[in-house]
Amino acid sequence: MKFSLQNLSNSRFAVNFTLWLGRTFPRKVSYQVGNFFAKIYSKRKNSAMVRSVRANQWVIRGEQSSSEELDQAVLDVFQHAGRCFADLYHAMHSPEKILSMFTPTDACLALIARSQKNENGAFLAAPHISNFDLALLALAYRGLQAQVLTYGQPTGGYEIQNDLRAATGMDIIPAREETHRNAIEHMRNGGMVITAVDRPIRHKAHTLTFFGHPSPLPTGHIRMALAAEVPVIPVAAQMSSDGRYHIEVGEPITMIPNDNPDEAIRINGEAVLKALEQLICVNPEQWLMYYPVWPTLMADREI
Repeated sequence: MKFSLQNLSNSRFAVNFTLWLGRTFPRKVSYQVGNFFAKIYSKRKNSAMVRSVRANQWVIRGEQSSSEELDQAVLDVFQHAGRCFADLYHAMHSPEKILSMFTPTDACLALIARSQKNENGAFLAAPHISNFDLALLALAYRGLQAQVLTYGQPTGGYEIQNDLRAATGMDIIPAREETHRNAIEHMRNGGMVITAVDRPIRHKAHTLTFFGHPSPLPTGHIRMALAAEVPVIPVAAQMSSDGRYHIEVGEPITMIPNDNPDEAIRINGEAVLKALEQLICVNPEQWLMYYPVWPTLMADREI
């Protein structure tokens, strides 16, 4: 396997090491270790991971940032990621610790109540913002009922993370054609499905406009929501200034059918992405996306 920061950070070794670190040392020590590695990673400007984060941050910050500002933005992203991992793995095996780090908003509590009634199905679409794993665990401990669709081909590190999520009782399902059919039926019966929707797909032919540029983003959530005739609800984790996490819940987006299936995907997909743009811009440094969301921009210019 070709070495890359993505492969390393998603590896079984990296996840196990971070789990050990979180269990063994106080959180403040874990923060310091995270900041140390963030500084090392952020200086590897020729790595695919750093180049991707740099380009992603350039776009969401208005395409006006200087080179020095982007250097700081990349460092901020990695430092926030380190903070999130430290918080998550320090509290992973303690529901009390998880809940103590999470602030439930009224909208969040309403979402949990809706999921328990099994009357109005919905698809929850999330970007990779902040500590979504910790927030998801807190939601599960508070009673959220939902299927969680995960990356269809998990690596060793992702498999460990999925096992930890499943230990809370959450229904963790790798995304593939069969599970998509099950998710559609689940939503038709009043259930909820949740997945992240901002990780680009390599070699994807069709694109969606995101922050004003074409991006090869997934559309499976739109296809499933259209088939189940349920709305898509944008949700995102955020870290507040006090270091606690909460979930932002957007307004439900009704899926609009169209005689042209491709046009239906585009119109509804871009409506959801427009809502996610607003959530991402609240704290740009908390958008933990390490893959090139706009690969053509990276190919056309040096950022």
